[in-house]
Formats: sequence, structure tokens, C-alpha cells
Amino acid sequence: MNAKHSAAIAIVTLVIIVALVASIATFVSTSPASDVTYQEPTSAVRASTRQTATDGTIALRLNGISDASNPATSSVWVEFSREALASGVYNFSLTPPQGDSYLIANITVTNVHHAAVSFSHAYFVLVSQNDAYYPNYAVCSSNCSAQALKARTLNENFTSDLYVLFSVPAGTQPTKLVYTASSPPIVITLI
Repeated sequence: MNAKHSAAIAIVTLVIIVALVASIATFVSTSPASDVTYQEPTSAVRASTRQTATDGTIALRLNGISDASNPATSSVWVEFSREALASGVYNFSLTPPQGDSYLIANITVTNVHHAAVSFSHAYFVLVSQNDAYYPNYAVCSSNCSAQALKARTLNENFTSDLYVLFSVPAGTQPTKLVYTASSPPIVITLI
């Protein structure tokens, strides 16, 4: 190798090292996922708990949010988890990690479009102050599981209750539930 090739290799190596160090510094300084904030859009379909909101494709009604330790909520969760497990989706325990709580949103989802529509529970956001919490899991009846959870498609005339679980720090008081995949987003204020 001549001096020009050695110098070029040294420069390329130095650039790679600097890029790696910069990437590591950015990764280390990034805030953890629990510190994600939510900025509400100015244009949104708005409703309150137990009111139906629609973007013209899907309609959502938040029936309530309760702690997973609520006996009525946990019994429905267990029943739907058994159905989901039988259909090959998953089974999930309702015991939260130390210092966290599981909140479960009971949402009635309806396809109001005259054709199948895309849907995913992953686009729900639970908001407390300006902190955003994204769902961990969801359960619903076997017919609902086949469409909303596995195929992520709601057939024409689909309607079902969906139970969406969020892991939040203990003591969190949610103020809104948002479905971000609709256009415009659907924002439901908890009352």
C-alpha cells in the first residue's frame, strides 16, 4: 500500500468512529419511552365517555376505563383471553410489574363504512396530562379477535366491544383516549 491509500483508510476509519460515538451519545441521551409526550391535534373528532364519535369509517364509544384488578373487568378479560388463546392469539396475565398499574379501556368499535376497513388497537393512546401511554394488549370475543386482532380488518357491519390494556405508573389518572389512525383522529375525553 502506498501513502495515499493508507491516509484514505485512516480518514474513513476516523469518520466511522466519530459517527459511532455520535450515535451512542444520542442513544444514551434519549429519554425513556415512559416520558413520551402527546400533542393533541387541532383538528379532531371529539366526544366524551359513553358518547359515540366517528370519522365516517369507524365509530368508537369509550364505555369506561377501569383498573385491571376490578373483578368485573378481570372476569371479562379472562373470558376473552381464553377465547383468544383458543384461536391462537395469546394469553396475558393481569398482574402488573412492581410500581405499575394496568388500566383497561372498554371500547365499542363499529365499522360504519360500507366496506371492510383497516383497524389496529395499536393506534390507541391513553393520555394523562401530556404523557402518552400506548397499548400493551387487547382482547375481545372470538369473532372480534379474528378480525380486529388477527386480520386487523373490520368487515362491513362489524361491531364489538374491545378491551385494551395499558401499562401505566401506579396512580396515573388518564384524561383522554385517542385513536390516532382515523382521519381526523378521534379524541374521547374521560368524564
